[in-house]
Amino acid sequence: MSEIHAVSLNLFALSNVELHPDVSKKLGQETMGQPPTDMCRLVMNLAMANPLWRFVVTDTMGDHKPVGFTVIDSGETIGKIGRTYYRGDYKLSLTNDRISSKRERTESYRTSDVDKAVLMAKKMFFRLKPNERIDKAYDKAKQVMQSQQYDKQREFRHYERETMNHATEFAMGSGFHFFLAYVNGLPEHEKKPILKKMEQTKKFKDDMMTIESIRNRFGDNKAALVIKDEGKYLVKIGQDVQLYDDNTLPVEMRGKLGMLKLVEAEHFVSDVGCRINDEIFVVLTEGA
Repeated sequence: MSEIHAVSLNLFALSNVELHPDVSKKLGQETMGQPPTDMCRLVMNLAMANPLWRFVVTDTMGDHKPVGFTVIDSGETIGKIGRTYYRGDYKLSLTNDRISSKRERTESYRTSDVDKAVLMAKKMFFRLKPNERIDKAYDKAKQVMQSQQYDKQREFRHYERETMNHATEFAMGSGFHFFLAYVNGLPEHEKKPILKKMEQTKKFKDDMMTIESIRNRFGDNKAALVIKDEGKYLVKIGQDVQLYDDNTLPVEMRGKLGMLKLVEAEHFVSDVGCRINDEIFVVLTEGA
C-alpha cells in the first residue's frame, strides 16, 4: 500500500494534531517532542488522509514524547492509538469498543507493522452505527442505574444506622423510662417476650463484665492459676509457683476453689474466678 514517509516533518504542524489540555498544562514552557518513529508514521498517515479527524495527545513519556493519542471525529471518540510492550518489543496498539469486542486475550490490536495498523484504523475507526450507539447507550444506562442504586443504598444504610444508633442511645439512656412505659402498655403477648429479652440483655451484660474483670485481673497477676494434679495443687501467681495439698492450700483460696468446683467448665463466678476445666482453675486473690 502507499505510505506517507513524513517522519522528518513536524507532526504538530498538522492542524488536526493537538495536545490535550492536561498534557499542555503538564508540558508548561517546555517543548513537546515527536512520537516514536512507528507511531509518528501511523498518526501522520491517518491525520493527512482524514483531515476532519482530531488526533489528541493524551499520554507522554518522561521526555515529553507522545505515546498515546485519542482519535475524535465530530466530537465522538472513534479510537485510541498507543504503544505497548509485547513479546520483547514495543508494538503499536489500536483500540475502541469495536476492536475490543472482537478480541479474546486483549482489548487492543497490536502490531509492529505500520501498514497493518493503518489498515486496521481505516477498517475500525469510524463513528458508531445506530445499532452500536443503542447497545452502548443501553449498557451505559444499566451501569448508571446500578451504580446509583448501590450508592443510594450505601448512603441510606449509613444514615439509617446513624439514626438507629441515636434512637438506641436515647431509648437505653435518658429515655429508657419512656421506652419502658411503651413496653408496659403493650398487650401481654407482645410485652412478655420483650421483657424477657431485656432480662437476658442485663444477664449477658453482667456475665460479660464478670468475664472482663476476671480476665483483666488474671492479666495483672491478681489471680492464681491453679492446676489440680493427683491430690496436689500447683499454684502460679505472677512468676511465683507453689505446690500445695488439701491441708496446706490457703484458706481463702480453698474456699473459692470449692465454689468453682460446683460450677460447669468455662463458667465464671463474680469476685471468685472461673473453672477452665476439671483440672484448671483461675482464682482471684488480691483485692477479691
